[in-house]
Amino acid sequence: SGLTLIFGIMGVINLAHGSFYMIGAYLAYWLVKLTGSLWLAIPLGIIIAFGIGFLLETTLIRRLYKRDHLYQVLLTFGLILVIEELRSIFFGDEVHGVAVPPILNYSIPLTDTLSYPVYRLFVTVVCLVIAALLYFVIHRTRLGMMIRASNSNPEMAASLGVNTALLFSFVFASGMA
Repeated sequence: SGLTLIFGIMGVINLAHGSFYMIGAYLAYWLVKLTGSLWLAIPLGIIIAFGIGFLLETTLIRRLYKRDHLYQVLLTFGLILVIEELRSIFFGDEVHGVAVPPILNYSIPLTDTLSYPVYRLFVTVVCLVIAALLYFVIHRTRLGMMIRASNSNPEMAASLGVNTALLFSFVFASGMA
């Protein structure tokens, strides 16, 4: 979903999106250790990732909208290297994980020897809900209309009163979150 927002809506070639995903995973790991709850860590991680995305867009990505896509590729590749090194510094190179919450830590038997984890079903449903919400927001709301207008003709949208710079920062940060 984030990659679709960043590339599909904004046209930014973002090679670092996997690193953004990794930031979310390590935020979840860190926040679970800090708070003791995955259910609290998820919204906190989304808020922090949104802030990081907003900061990255306003300081780095914004300068590349009018430039050739090669600049975007080089910058986002550089972000991969920087984010990976920061991960290594802050979390080390060991494998980390977050325990599946007890309410989702069981499987549905499919056959005598085959079962499917409820946790995976839950994640699938969450992804489908997010996709439906994004579709609704982009195609059926005033915000979505402003995003689409700013994407197709930023100058016209700005002349109609849309703060395109702030809107693009919001979209990029949402894509990262």
